[in-house]
Amino acid sequence: MNDASMSQDSSASSASLPNGLELFQDWLTHEGSKSWNPLDTSPDGGYEHVWMAWLGHLAAARHPGKRQGMGPTLTARPKTPRPTASSTRNSKAWHEATAVDVQRFLQMRAGQQAHHQPDRQISDVTRRRYWRLLERVYEHALAHGWITANPASGLEPDDRPPAEDGKGHCLPPLLWQSLPRHFPPADGYQNARDRAIVLLLYELALAPEEVRALLWRDLLDADQQPWSPASGRERPAALRIDGARAAQQRMLPLPENTAGALADWRRFSSAQRGPGVVEADALVFYSRRGGPLSVRMLFHVASQIIQRAHQAQPEDAQKAPLQRVGPQVLRNTAIVQWLRAGRPELEVIAQIGVESTRALRHLQHYL
Repeated sequence: MNDASMSQDSSASSASLPNGLELFQDWLTHEGSKSWNPLDTSPDGGYEHVWMAWLGHLAAARHPGKRQGMGPTLTARPKTPRPTASSTRNSKAWHEATAVDVQRFLQMRAGQQAHHQPDRQISDVTRRRYWRLLERVYEHALAHGWITANPASGLEPDDRPPAEDGKGHCLPPLLWQSLPRHFPPADGYQNARDRAIVLLLYELALAPEEVRALLWRDLLDADQQPWSPASGRERPAALRIDGARAAQQRMLPLPENTAGALADWRRFSSAQRGPGVVEADALVFYSRRGGPLSVRMLFHVASQIIQRAHQAQPEDAQKAPLQRVGPQVLRNTAIVQWLRAGRPELEVIAQIGVESTRALRHLQHYL
């Protein structure tokens, strides 16, 4: 352990410091306001659940009889606990945390499940992300002069969760081929939405952020005009992606299945929430509160379909555990399938909106 992170400056007046929730909200506001790559600050983004688990861990640090580590095994999405005066009186404050506290928080236990995704077990990747969250929040506090050392940065290299290997992950070919059988039918509001989302990932390999940022004016008819059923055309013909970089700005023909799914979703969305949600500048996919669909919800849509298809496979096809089950793995697998089928690399990078074939290197081990 780094001795510098074993304790914070005891001379600092705790009365002048934000409490744990205020610190987190200040950090979240700061990250969400960045003009480049802002953080997802939606209520179900998952960060607050991890931070609250960390505060709960610190509270238990002064009560030896309480179980420590990364929280109890969870079987349902927890209600976010709110510290009260009585519960925090004897708790260890966030600014008193040490590298030892961080190390104990990140320790794994058999069968343990994630704070941000209670239906998922803890993995080294998840532990790494939790550690990075603590490191970033405490770095924010350090920049404001509220602490003198970052406890998360005080972990020795061997105590830190291992970094990801940098390789992209793909689904096994048989599982990929079986996925469409598990896509939901467009028979209701939620199923129509989920079907449209997964087909954009499966057939067009859109980036997750492109799915979340899609507007109705980005759906075009055969004359490359904004599409609307009122024009007499039942389905859109193309998709315009207006990304920040030049390579991301592209026009993609819509496969029949995806075009039909988007038309179905428009119909159900308008019927459920009113015509305002399908106006030209409205988001195609939105949260319950009307803002952008959260990263967590997009992950949920993709993962539940992948998991369902995986469980439906014969037992001998399930021997290899799934390494990733989110929207990015659908994009990766679509790209690999195109390359395996002989599509030229230049055509593929134009399709997915990247500048160079170097962007495909993380998938070379699948080719």
